[in-house]
Amino acid sequence: MADLELLTEYLGGMLQQLSDTERRKLEMSIARKLRASQKKRITKQQNPDGSPFVPRKKCLRDKKNKIKNKMFNVIKNAKYMRMEKTAQGMAIGFAGRIAFIARVHQFGLVDKVDRDGPSVKYDSRELLGFTEAEIQMIESDVLEYIAAK
Repeated sequence: MADLELLTEYLGGMLQQLSDTERRKLEMSIARKLRASQKKRITKQQNPDGSPFVPRKKCLRDKKNKIKNKMFNVIKNAKYMRMEKTAQGMAIGFAGRIAFIARVHQFGLVDKVDRDGPSVKYDSRELLGFTEAEIQMIESDVLEYIAAK
């Protein structure tokens, strides 16, 4: 997170020079790229630091010993992983009931497996987070956009 704060300070002055329309256009472009990057990383079952997700305790496998359903196969879609305009810029997050499920896994919280089932402490799996490549992509996109103006 310290890298992200330094990036914000570094690029903040340059972004203030842009009009609201230009800034919104740049934010949307970066948010789309970030959402696509997060989707790819979730598909690969990796945390932002590159480490693999902690595997499920009970794994469903087919006859060829392949995993049937990877974790978070549905929530990575645009229907659930939403982009939202905020006062600070753009935010990428989850919507509705999926947001609760994602938060439980993101922070490794306790939740019930079923409505009447036992409570279980889930392992932490960082669904959303910045990788080094994403931070560099944001920096390069902003610099390219400003240089083109």
